[in-house]
Amino acid sequence: MPTSAHNLLIGTAISLICINMLAVAMIILGAGNLSNCPVAPGIVVYLFGSGITVVFSTFLGVAIQRRINKKYPLTIDRRWPTTALNLVALFINVAWSFPGGYWVFSSMVPDFSDPTSPLYCHKDSFFLSMWTCIITWCVAIFLLYFWVKLDRAIVRNDIKSASQEDDSRYCEDSSCET
Repeated sequence: MPTSAHNLLIGTAISLICINMLAVAMIILGAGNLSNCPVAPGIVVYLFGSGITVVFSTFLGVAIQRRINKKYPLTIDRRWPTTALNLVALFINVAWSFPGGYWVFSSMVPDFSDPTSPLYCHKDSFFLSMWTCIITWCVAIFLLYFWVKLDRAIVRNDIKSASQEDDSRYCEDSSCET
């Protein structure tokens, strides 16, 4: 029967595969349509750059984590380098999504039918970049919210355990045990 650690590993692997499939699609659409969006050439540059960032950070994160797992197989604090790398990659993607969002949303509803029009943009590139920006911002807000909640829970737990330690100093007999 699989343990929760196995389930976490399987879930992480599936998530990484899905995210990198999307990143490869971004790279392919970005590189394949560099000249197919005269209304906002930055859209395909955004797709290409974002896809490269995701794939590179995933490979780098997996390589770092494998090296750390081999060197420190039983320690629980061995995940901080990968967490730091993920935070940097998230920050880069969020920062990169602002010019991407500008390029996408400043050219709202380009012409998708006439490739000779100056307002033309490849439909798949446009919508993939639009949804990538929206999803990146939603994930960033979601993670920020839960990191704040987690930090508050950790602080509350630290205060509670410090308070219990203070109470235990004043109990000399077993009358204070709960």
